[in-house]
Amino acid sequence: MTVSGVTGNAPSNLSVGVDIVHTWIGDLVVDLIAPDGSVYNLHNRTGSSADNIQQTYTVNASSEVANGAGSCASRTRRPRTPATSTASS
Repeated sequence: MTVSGVTGNAPSNLSVGVDIVHTWIGDLVVDLIAPDGSVYNLHNRTGSSADNIQQTYTVNASSEVANGAGSCASRTRRPRTPATSTASS
């Protein structure tokens, strides 16, 4: 996403709307990435087996310039699988 024509810094109460269709949102990590590469975590593997993220998050982005190209990234994390061992008798 690109913002232009705005002077100064981004607001301290920036609203970020997220609409992701996915089963088991406990798999997901969603980050807002500022133009300078700063990462603002919006969702971090919460919600267990619930479906879909349709939520507005508030981010304090006041340290970021208002103009620029940023992005929103989501990634899926695999559940942690406990290590197994075999014993010989």
